[in-house]
Amino acid sequence: MLIAFLPIPSALAVKVSSLYQAEISVASQGSDEREQATREGFLQVLMKISGDTQIEKNPLIHSNLKRAEYYVQEFSYFTPSTTASQYILQIHYNVNDINRLLKKAGISSWGQNRPLILVWLAWTDKQDNTEIVGNEESAINIFADMKRQARNSGLPLIFPMMDVSDMDRITSDNVIEKSLPLLKEASKRYAPDALLIGHIQQYDDTYESDWQFVLNGEQWNWTISDASTKSIASSVIMQISQTLSKRYSVKAIDKISTRLQLEVSNITQRDDLAQLIQYLNQLTPVQQVQLLQVSGSSVKLSVLVKGSSATFQQHASIGQRLVQIPSESSDNQLIYEWAH
Repeated sequence: MLIAFLPIPSALAVKVSSLYQAEISVASQGSDEREQATREGFLQVLMKISGDTQIEKNPLIHSNLKRAEYYVQEFSYFTPSTTASQYILQIHYNVNDINRLLKKAGISSWGQNRPLILVWLAWTDKQDNTEIVGNEESAINIFADMKRQARNSGLPLIFPMMDVSDMDRITSDNVIEKSLPLLKEASKRYAPDALLIGHIQQYDDTYESDWQFVLNGEQWNWTISDASTKSIASSVIMQISQTLSKRYSVKAIDKISTRLQLEVSNITQRDDLAQLIQYLNQLTPVQQVQLLQVSGSSVKLSVLVKGSSATFQQHASIGQRLVQIPSESSDNQLIYEWAH
C-alpha cells in the first residue's frame, strides 16, 4: 500500500523508445514506394529488437516480410528541411504483433533498457591533424554516420562535450593510446554503462580504424578499414550490437523461470523503494517483483525472472543503479546496494 502512494519517477536506465519505429527516405508518397519502405523498415525493426543482422534468413521472418504492412500500426510523412527533395516515411509497428512473431520464430530479443555508450574517438586527417570528435555536428562525417547507425540499431550512443573540463583531462594521444584509467575517470560525468574508444586515420583512398569496446570490465577489440566513414560506422555499430545482444537477449523459447531473492541496501530516500521496484520491472527478464521485507535502509524482494540468475545479473548492471556486493550466498540469493 505504501508503494502505491509513492510518486513514480521517470525511467532510470537508458530506455530506447524507438525500437518499434523506423524512418525511411522515399522519393514520393506513392503506394508502391511505401510498400517497399514498409518492408525495409520492418526488417530494420526486427534487427533492432533481436540484434541479429541475419534475421532475414529465418524462414518465418522471410515469409512475413512479404506481409510487412500487416504489422504497421500507423505511418506518416515529413520533410527533413524546406529544401529537401525527398520525404521521410515514419512507420510505427505494432509491438504485440512483432513480439508474437519473434516468439513464434524462436528468436531471442532484448528489451528497451540498453547500456549507454560513450564514444571517445580521435580523428586524424590526411595532413596528420588530430582532434577528438565531440558532441556537435562538424565537417567530420563519422559523427553523423555513427549516430545514424546507432539509432537504426537501437543503441543509445553519446559523444563527450569536449568543453574545457574534457579538454583539461583528455588529449587525443590519450584516446589513440587507449589510456583506460584516464578515460574512465573523465567519463564519470556522463555516467555511461560502456565506453567505445576509437581512432580513425584518413588516407587518400581509404580510412583505417581501430576500436576498443569496454563493458563491465570486459573488452572487445576490432580493426576496420574501408573506403567510406559510413561503412566503418556500420561495421563497428554492428559489432557492438551483436556483442550486446548475445549478452542481454532473452530467449523466446526459454521456458525456464528462476525465483531470486534480492537484498538491497541504501534505501534511504523517500522515493528509493518505488524507483527500485520500477527499475526491476523494466528489466527484460523480470516477470514479477514482490516486496518481502523492509528493515531500516534495507529491503528484501522476491523476483521471478525468465532464464537464469546470470541473465538477471547481466541486465541488472545496466544503468549502474544496482551495485552487486560479493557474497557467499547461493546463486539465487543476491545482495546489492542501491546507487543514488
